[in-house]
This record gives sequence, C-alpha cells and structure tokens, in this order.
Amino acid sequence: MKRLVIDASVILRAFFPDEEGQEESQALVEDWIKGRVEIVGPSLLFLEVTNAVLVAVRRGRITRAKACEIIQTFKGLSIPVTDSPDIEEVFKLAFRHNLSAYDATYVALAEKPYILVTGDKKLYQALKEGGRVKWIGDYV
Repeated sequence: MKRLVIDASVILRAFFPDEEGQEESQALVEDWIKGRVEIVGPSLLFLEVTNAVLVAVRRGRITRAKACEIIQTFKGLSIPVTDSPDIEEVFKLAFRHNLSAYDATYVALAEKPYILVTGDKKLYQALKEGGRVKWIGDYV
C-alpha cells in the first residue's frame, strides 16, 4: 500500500475544478476513502486548507455556502494527523531547500516509507531530485 504525506494543495485541487491536477487529486482522495492508500498530514494541513478556502471566498472565487461544503467534506475525510516534526529539522530543511517553514513541515514528515504528494510547483521543483516527492498530476 502506498504511504503518502499530502499537503494542502492536493486537498484544495480536489475541490476546485479550475485547478490543474483536479482529477488526480480526486483519485487520490477516492483511493484514501476506499483504503487503497494511506495518507497523513501535519495539523498544519487543516489550517492551510481552511485559510485557502477562506481566501477563495474573500476573492469571490467561491460562495460562502460552497466554502462551508468544502470544509465539511474535508473534515469528513478524517485524514490522520501526525505529530509535528522536530522544529530544528524543519528549520534545516527549509534553509537547505529554500522553503517556508510550512512547506518544510510536510517535507520533514515525508521520510521513508512516506512520499510527499504536492500540487505546489515550487515545492516539487525544490525536491524532485531527491525522489521523496511526487507531483499530483503524476498520481496514478
């Protein structure tokens, strides 16, 4: 069974039809629901998804009703949360790969046997050579 750390961009792409990788994100979520993959995320995942949905409402991209539907559906997925990684490790990874501490948190969790799946191009480009990251558009 695949063991994946997912970031907020993967979840958000599943809910926004104009996002590249929406079908792949929906397939990953479906695989999670059906027990074909194991996914985890840091507690930060919930805050990032919530904030992005809030921003989408404020920018007029979606209605408040749609936002509430997204949040409720996301909450219903019951994605397991792992303990926060060591802050020193997050700092080192952020510095080494020129990432935000937020992105480095996902990276720190994506150690064997987990692979990070992302829809964040900057994050993917920074890590693709190491082999521990997968672009959501390549999810099969």
